[in-house]
Formats: sequence, structure tokens, C-alpha cells
Amino acid sequence: MKGDPNTSNANIQRFKDHYGANPVVIAQIWHDLQTTEIPEARIKVLNFSAFLEALNLLYRCHRETEREARFDKSRKTLRKWSRYYLLKIQALKASKIVFPPVEAFGDDVLIMSVDGTHCLFHEISHHEHSQNREYFSHKKKHAGLCYELGIHLYESKLTWMNGSFPAGQNDRGTFATEGLRDKLASIGKKAVGDKGYTGYPDQCSTFNALDDPAVKAFKSRAQMRHEQFNGMLKEFSSLDDQFRHEQEWFEVYFECACVICQHRMENGEPLFDLLAGIRIEGNGA
Repeated sequence: MKGDPNTSNANIQRFKDHYGANPVVIAQIWHDLQTTEIPEARIKVLNFSAFLEALNLLYRCHRETEREARFDKSRKTLRKWSRYYLLKIQALKASKIVFPPVEAFGDDVLIMSVDGTHCLFHEISHHEHSQNREYFSHKKKHAGLCYELGIHLYESKLTWMNGSFPAGQNDRGTFATEGLRDKLASIGKKAVGDKGYTGYPDQCSTFNALDDPAVKAFKSRAQMRHEQFNGMLKEFSSLDDQFRHEQEWFEVYFECACVICQHRMENGEPLFDLLAGIRIEGNGA
């Protein structure tokens, strides 16, 4: 039936299943690539079909032989233009994933949730052992790479993205040595983290037996909300399956996915409201 909303919704879902976002989000990314003032992100070649093919690679991560048959183009052509557009999308991170100025937080002390996100990676050779413990992910039980992500507690924004790191480095070590702890200390703010972040109470508030029920609920919901964003990332097969290419290209894929998820949050897919149903005096726990 013409105009059937069920048909329309099904078509939108089919589109998303191919390209990782609904048509509104994809149109906004295409617009941003043409209008951005970031030189590395500004596209000079307007080939929308190749743009969609790059998104399909990021989201579905089919092998080149499969893509060659699907799009009826040579592997060389598909590889060239997919890389071109993925690098452009990655460069949008300079405008889409930004740590807000301290004034934007007002009197709030807890400003973000933090967690390490691990992705499967091919086994890295070691000069002595059959396995490289530096890359072993305790979350995946396999070789992996990790990004440290920070999510704004009160807005649907990814405000911190740091990586990639070998997954053998624990979240606490990354927090302490790779910049976020120093950043929070310099502005007098805190993140909310799980028990892996204990030891830095002035920069990261973790679960505490002395917390009252409202504070416990607040911290629990902050972690659930962070996992909601991680779930959006793991919809991308390139991040959920074992990554087959070099680490530098893993970073391109991961950061592209983060940029797309940020666009999704800004265009109809926000994270849930952290404070809904919670009454809490202040947030300086």
C-alpha cells in the first residue's frame, strides 16, 4: 500500500543495515563533509555512490571479493575510494568529538563516564613467546586493541576519545598515564568509572560501599549509559569482528564509527536521560 508506514520503516531499517545509520544521518554526514572548515575532512570529489560503498565497508566489513561482486567494481577502485572517504569521515572528529570548555560544566563536579572499549585484533608476534601478552585483552580473551572513551553525563556527546592502545594495558593504567587524569585534575572535575579505575578518587569516582542508594543508582546508570554507546559501536562489524588489517587502519575505522555514532546521537538517537527518576543532592561524590 502506498504510504504504508510499515513499509517505510522497513526500508529505513534495510538502509541502516547496509550503511550503519538512517538516511537523515547519512545526509548530514555528506553535508558536513562538503561544508566543514577542517581541511583534512573537506571532500573534493563528490561521488555519493563511493561514499555509500565506504560506509558499507565500515559497517558490514565484507571481504574484497564479496564487495567486488556486490558493487560490480574492481577491487582497486573500491579500495581507493573507500579509503578516501573513510579518511575524510575520520577527520570530522576534530569538530564532532570535542572536550567542552570547563565553563560549560558550571558547578557540576562529575562530568563524564569513562571506560576502555576493546576490539579483537590479529595476533601480534613476539620475539620470544607464542603469544604477545601486551596485546592480550582480558575482556575478549584474545589479542586486541583498546580505546579510552569519555561520554558526557548530561548530554549525548562523546567528549573524549584516546587510542589506540594494546589491550593488555588495563583501564586504570591508561587513565593514569595517557592524559585524561591530568586533564580532569587541571580543571577540577571528575569522571565516573567502574572498579577498574580505583585509586584516583580526586579524578574518578568509582563504586563505593558508603554511597547512599541515590548515588549508587546514579553511578550504575552512568555505566549503563556508557554501555549503550559501546553497543552502538559494536553494531559495526569492522569493530565487532576480528580486525584483519594494520593498526593504523583500525584507528581509522574506529574513529569513523565514533563520528557516525555522534551524528546518530545528534539526529534522533540520543542516549537515555541519566537523571530520569533519580533525586540526588549535588553530584560531587
